[in-house]
Amino acid sequence: MATFLFLQLICCVTAFPQGNGQLVKTEYDANKNVTQITLNPIILASRKFEELRLGAVTGYPGKVKSTPQEIALIFFSLSNNDQNRYESARKLTIVADDQRFDCGETQRSKQSQNGLFLETMTISIPVKDFVNVANAKQVKIKLGLTEVELSPVQSKALKVMASYIVDN
Repeated sequence: MATFLFLQLICCVTAFPQGNGQLVKTEYDANKNVTQITLNPIILASRKFEELRLGAVTGYPGKVKSTPQEIALIFFSLSNNDQNRYESARKLTIVADDQRFDCGETQRSKQSQNGLFLETMTISIPVKDFVNVANAKQVKIKLGLTEVELSPVQSKALKVMASYIVDN
C-alpha cells in the first residue's frame, strides 16, 4: 500500500498545478477496506533552481473515522538540473512554537523525466506530532540544508489535513 500511496503523490506533484482546488482528498478503497487521506503537495519554497513541496498520506481501516498512528510526510524537490540536493543531507527537523521534533533521516529516491529532476524524501512521524505541528503558530522545517518558515497559508494547509485525521 505504501508504494501505491507514493505513486499517487508522485502523480499529484507532477500532473496538477498548485491551485487545483482540492487540498485534501479522502478516498475509501473497498478492495483493501482502507480509507486513505492525502494532502496534495503544497509549495514550501520556490527558488531559481528548485521548488520544494510537501505532501502527506495516512489512512485508517474501514469507513468509520479513526485516528491513525502515523502519517507519511513526502517532500518533493523539483529542478531542471541534475544536482543531488538531498543525497547526503536529508535529516528532518521541525520546530513548532519552540517544541523541537527531531524526525530523523528521510528516505530518498530520485527520478528524471523530460529534463525535470525529482528528488523525493519520505519519513513517517507520529500523528500526535503532526497535529502539534499543524496547530502551532510558528513552524520551521529543516530538511537537509534547506530551512523554511511556514507562511500562514502553508500552516493552514497542515491544519486542514490534521482536521481530516483526528478522531473527534
